Amino acid sequence: MSALSEFLTQTKAEFLKDLQAKTTERWTVVMGNEAGDLDTIACSVAYSYLASRYHSQPTVALVQTPRTDLYLRPENLFAFTLAGLTLEHQELLCIDDIPTTVSSLSQVITKFALVDHNRLLPQFQGAGKVVGIIDHHADERQHLDAEIREIVNPVGSCASLVTRHFKDVWDDGVPPELATLLISAIYIDTGALKPDDKAVDIDIQSAEFLTPHSTFNPANSQGLVGEAPPPPPIDELFDDLSALKKDVSNFSTRDLLRRDYKEFIFGGLRTGLSTIPTGLDDRLRKDGVSTFWEALDHYVDERDLAVLGFLATFKAHTKPKHRREILMLLKEGKVSGDVEKRLFEGMEADTTLRLQPKPGVEVAEGTHARVWNQMNTEASRKYTAPLIRQLIEQDQDLGELQASKV
Repeated sequence: MSALSEFLTQTKAEFLKDLQAKTTERWTVVMGNEAGDLDTIACSVAYSYLASRYHSQPTVALVQTPRTDLYLRPENLFAFTLAGLTLEHQELLCIDDIPTTVSSLSQVITKFALVDHNRLLPQFQGAGKVVGIIDHHADERQHLDAEIREIVNPVGSCASLVTRHFKDVWDDGVPPELATLLISAIYIDTGALKPDDKAVDIDIQSAEFLTPHSTFNPANSQGLVGEAPPPPPIDELFDDLSALKKDVSNFSTRDLLRRDYKEFIFGGLRTGLSTIPTGLDDRLRKDGVSTFWEALDHYVDERDLAVLGFLATFKAHTKPKHRREILMLLKEGKVSGDVEKRLFEGMEADTTLRLQPKPGVEVAEGTHARVWNQMNTEASRKYTAPLIRQLIEQDQDLGELQASKV
């Protein structure tokens, strides 16, 4: 068992024991966002280890992805293996490992830390206080009294900010596998530190700091304990991670909707936004028109949504050029005509997204939906989500979105 695996296993066991005994006052629960990408899990694991060992604050990482859904991100599983976690990943504390409801959990946890997002999700709001935030998304101006509040945008990877925060206490006692996990997150989020693919100075500096402390340094990869294989050459890391991330050929539409999903309450409307690494044409060919729309409808009902966004980001088969598409689906009877008009017209008028109607997509009769090609391929969900919120809530101050468009 690697040192990182041993720490996570012990921390998980101690926390669950205290949770059962209702004696969790000493614990801080650190969480990434519900999308469950590599950046969000690496940050929560790193924050847990470093805060526990160097700030004398018992901290457990809670992964919001159910254990049964971990397979939806094979790039994560590859990085976990490089970090010396067991093949079953039993050392991770997943949301469905908690032997109580989330609402009950929120009543007994007194301290939360947030990484890769900066607003405590509604289901966790209760008796607890947010004591730490490290994030690279647009500041939602919540938890202003948090003891640690480091929100920097734009930055390619939140792992870079976590690294910077703990850099001064980092010593030879930190397992090299933890540095490897953080580097993996930085590489996949920044296209291997390419300045034209989100990387900024903080990302480059953090990766440069981590590399000699990681298993990519041959001096640290000798005699690794546990199931960690020798890492690939670092210049091959992004290609390996990216290939796994993009291979979604065996996933159903429901799998893809769950794989990189975030949920919000905008103006009282439950809104789900799924980032999908394949184009609409591919899904329609795979499913057929009626099956595809049925899958969307079923997911809306499953999550009790009023609004669902299918945010496609991919490279075209004919030309290896980055493309984005947006499909917005509104649930009949849950969204007023005024909101529907304001949302669709506002998105079409937005000068950052630069949407154009996507031709050739059959929309099921009676469906309240629009489908667009997104001409600005730099604008990701980090931009689209605040825009949708402000359009639904009729907030006319859209200016600050320009600072967080990717």
